Amino acid sequence: MSERTTERDPFAPIEASPRFATPLAVVGFGLALAALAFRLEVVAGPLGMAVGLIAHVKGSRLGIPAAIASGVAMIAGMAISMYLR
Repeated sequence: MSERTTERDPFAPIEASPRFATPLAVVGFGLALAALAFRLEVVAGPLGMAVGLIAHVKGSRLGIPAAIASGVAMIAGMAISMYLR
């Protein structure tokens, strides 16, 4: 009576159509640009990382690079803001 359930890796992308995942990754890259160019690093950086990770979970291959770009842009934007003060 015991049923075996197959466990899957919680960090692996889900088996879904990446239909809306690539636009989410592009939004993540746009938020990375906004974090760096428009001094919105406090809001756009974490939001871009979250959107990039959501795109990765939905199956986009650009999700992780978008999340990393948002994180780097957030840190660089904060450094530039502190330097310009």
